[in-house]
Amino acid sequence: MDNSEYRGIMMVHKIGLAVMAAGLLASAMGEDGKVEYKPLAFGGFSEFGLLRSGQYADNPAFKNEWIDHFGAYIAQTAVANENLAFDVGIGGVFEYQKAEVVSSQWGGTQYKNFFVGPAVADIRYGGSSRDGQGFGLQFGMFNYKYNPEASNLGEYLFRSGAYPDYITSGGFWFLNNATVQLQALKASYASGSLTSDFFLTTETSMPALYDISAAAVVGYKVADGLLNLGAGLNFKHLISVKPSHTSREVHENAYFKKDGKDYTGNYAMYNNQEKFYRRRAEEDKADSVALIAKAVEDSIIAANVKTWLANPAAAGITLKYYTQRGIILMARASLDLKKLMPSDAFGPNDLKLYAEGAILGVQNYPIYYEKITERMPIMGGINIPTFQLLDLLSVEAEYFNSPYPNSYLELVNTNSAIPTSPVASNKYKSETEYKDITKHDNLSWSVLAKKNFGVGAYVSGQVARDHIRTVSISTWTAPEPTEILGKSSDWYWMLQFGFGI
Repeated sequence: MDNSEYRGIMMVHKIGLAVMAAGLLASAMGEDGKVEYKPLAFGGFSEFGLLRSGQYADNPAFKNEWIDHFGAYIAQTAVANENLAFDVGIGGVFEYQKAEVVSSQWGGTQYKNFFVGPAVADIRYGGSSRDGQGFGLQFGMFNYKYNPEASNLGEYLFRSGAYPDYITSGGFWFLNNATVQLQALKASYASGSLTSDFFLTTETSMPALYDISAAAVVGYKVADGLLNLGAGLNFKHLISVKPSHTSREVHENAYFKKDGKDYTGNYAMYNNQEKFYRRRAEEDKADSVALIAKAVEDSIIAANVKTWLANPAAAGITLKYYTQRGIILMARASLDLKKLMPSDAFGPNDLKLYAEGAILGVQNYPIYYEKITERMPIMGGINIPTFQLLDLLSVEAEYFNSPYPNSYLELVNTNSAIPTSPVASNKYKSETEYKDITKHDNLSWSVLAKKNFGVGAYVSGQVARDHIRTVSISTWTAPEPTEILGKSSDWYWMLQFGFGI
């Protein structure tokens, strides 16, 4: 273990000890051991619907795939005093893996999963356990949402990545899942219209695992909520448990300059391009000469890069490496038009306009991350009035002009901070040009309708082209690294029935 890795591990240990000490101190502040147990909370949901088109990983593109999920949870809150509360709960989601596999034993898939884990497990002290005013602390695993209006898209600060850039939505279930589960220490301060949250989060779902990120979110309400503004910063992988995992010094994760031109050490990208153009030359005989010329050019580059990497000193090159460490910035705003035209006909969610934008990594790098505008998702939405027929009818749209597929496959495959390069044979991702799918995936959209019933039950329906991923038969990562609705023309509809008391 080198010194930088040792320092990273020791820093994590020190933070852990400090948090543990704070928890023990807070626990000692109970009054005579008296604890008030809140009523047990439990609930469940069932959702089902149809994926009209898309692709699971590199499997053949699909049409009209049925989806069916079921989930349940149980949670308990205990209050030690007016400042101190504890939450603990467990939940799970049952679903079949995709793509469906036909075997000699069964005519259809029999691969199924039940993902079980903590729904919540935390300790809350101060303002966060009272009325939201003043100072508060929260530690453990808990759900967090900073954009109150976002019903499906957005929430970029904790649901996206930088280097490589990716965006997620939903999770193990698709509807009513715009929050994120954090394993974190959170400090909060609220005063009047100002709210602020500060985080140290532990990475538990995406490489490099166990790294600590630092984040801050602020919000401010103007004119009694007519205008709601917010901003945030997430310094991803600020403290590395193993720096060699956060910034891998391998050829796939390297870049360098040779004779004034930038190259990536991931020569598989050049090989994939070469194979693609050779495939296209077979398909398009009229343009085969030009296509073969492009293939030869990429073949020469790949061979040269491989030779240079074998002996960088002799080639006169200096290798640099991409890193997963980076800063994500977020800004949001919402306008509650009901404040300008109050009426009993409107529901509490009606007539709200909102928007959110982000920068997924503020620093540019050669080859893959040269333009900051290609790392800027922007979404907007409106809650359409239904005059209390529904509790929510939201319409959202998003624009994200990334030149790479929305995927973190390379991250989980090789722990490298580079985008995914599609294989040449995948015609869904590369039809007439290499990775031309990225010209047809810039627009995402969502329409969500929800109705609550007085018995703690609800029904929701959603039609969307968003960033959902399904659980794959490759259970080493779940959900699937690459979004399954890869083109703007791919979409789904889904219904969800649920209850909670």
